[in-house]
Amino acid sequence: MQRDPLRRAVEALRADFPGKSRSWIKRALLRLGDVKEVREDLYVVEGRRELGDWKPLYQVWWSSAEGRWLCTCYYTQFGLKRRRDICTHVAAVMLYRRYKKALEKAERGVVYVAEAVVDCRGRISANGELHVKPAADKIDLTFFASPRFRVLVVSRQRHVAVKCGGYVVYEADGEEVPLAVAKFLVAKFHEGKD
Repeated sequence: MQRDPLRRAVEALRADFPGKSRSWIKRALLRLGDVKEVREDLYVVEGRRELGDWKPLYQVWWSSAEGRWLCTCYYTQFGLKRRRDICTHVAAVMLYRRYKKALEKAERGVVYVAEAVVDCRGRISANGELHVKPAADKIDLTFFASPRFRVLVVSRQRHVAVKCGGYVVYEADGEEVPLAVAKFLVAKFHEGKD
């Protein structure tokens, strides 16, 4: 299964700055939700007192003259040391950009889709995103005696397995489709249209 986009972004940041501490990575992660994109090369990062910030907002921008990211915290009395290195405001922006790119890449990716009808009296599970609804249009007493469900599975793995109460009740190789197509199929599945 494809790795989580956030994990990939953190690993890439860690690879670019191997000498940085776990604390530095953690602080960059904590700031991730505080990053707001103004335009491609300009970001605003909300300050956090608990992380040592004195200002409510910090601007981070790309300096083509210096060939690196800069932050307004570099221009404070405590910023000279940070300027030689890299602050967590800049790290958060770098993480944000990598995460955004990884998410976009994941959205363009391919997945495998399988649809089936299964009999199940227990809990239905699958090795992917599972969508379930009764197989019959109307539910009567026979449904409760022998419950049948239509299932749609969207998985990152080609081989799709559906389980009922922990036992495999359906296996197949899913059909490879773009993620956008899979989202469309899920919407159609829930609408009830074929």
